[in-house]
Amino acid sequence: MHGQARLLLAGFIFSLPMCVYGASAGAGPFIAYGLPALIFVLCVTGLVALRTPPDRDKGGEEARRVISLVWKLSLTASVLGGIWCLGSWATAPAETRVYYPAIMSLGALTVGYCLMAARGLGPTVLLITLVPAAIALTTTGETMDFVLAISMIIAGAFQITMMKRHQGLLLSLVEERHQSAKQARMDFLTGLANRRALIERFLELAKGRRTLRLMVIDIDRFKEINDRHGHDVGDDVLRAFAQLLRIHARGEICAARLGGEEFALLAPVEALDTAIALQLLVEIRGAYMPHGEAVTASIGVAEGSASELADWTVLYGQADRALYRAKNEGRNRAMSSQDGDLTEYDTAPEPQARTA
Repeated sequence: MHGQARLLLAGFIFSLPMCVYGASAGAGPFIAYGLPALIFVLCVTGLVALRTPPDRDKGGEEARRVISLVWKLSLTASVLGGIWCLGSWATAPAETRVYYPAIMSLGALTVGYCLMAARGLGPTVLLITLVPAAIALTTTGETMDFVLAISMIIAGAFQITMMKRHQGLLLSLVEERHQSAKQARMDFLTGLANRRALIERFLELAKGRRTLRLMVIDIDRFKEINDRHGHDVGDDVLRAFAQLLRIHARGEICAARLGGEEFALLAPVEALDTAIALQLLVEIRGAYMPHGEAVTASIGVAEGSASELADWTVLYGQADRALYRAKNEGRNRAMSSQDGDLTEYDTAPEPQARTA
């Protein structure tokens, strides 16, 4: 809509010389020169206001600003154009005045088409521009004026109907695209973010060149759960485990499933304290799991500054090595890797399997 509005405003400007040249001789200077000048100022103001693409990061707020601006510009230009049309029509000789409603009809239909994406705006523009001209034509008593008036109404009604159909299809397409994009960034089994979404979140945070902390969390001996209880039960365990992580996914903390039994938490260091790793170990050990036994997890923690995608590879590599060390040290613990040094946070013994 932003791009279409700019093209529309530019089109208005290019058509203004024709408005000046074609204005009725008896219309007076306001109709012939004043209204085109006002429309020119309006269009230039709009082009300046819309000179930069919308900031997608601002989401709905930016969209509402652009839509509100386009509404105001379009309706004001349509009203001024309607006044020019009626003023020229009323003062033109009988043999030429029919041209002005015809010109207005072409402009109105073009504007309506360009603004089709904005719900309500296109039909409003058509009603403002076509209805007064059509009413004026029916008052002359001329057969061809009446025919033109009816033709204008039919064309406007047809385009309004097509606008509504187009808007319905557009909304459906946008909704489907939104759902598709959402599913592409979600782990289908657990409902957490997937690896792709986690990396995208990393890049968003990296725009601020912040120091980030990553916790890679792996369920200990998960293969044994699948072997003993089956993959369906294993999937239930993954979902229950994901729910424990989801509790901590608040504020700037993003929880994700990287694949298999490996999960992650990512956030700026001030939002994701290392104490959360210890808290998770306790919560995981004490949680009831669908297979009726306790589970434990190993956690690798890493932190570092982020400004580009390559920093993700470094950060993940550090966390993964810390996780590997936690596994080798006996599992059920969290290890941190900083500057190549590994610091042990927790060495609580791994609990025995228990039943519910």
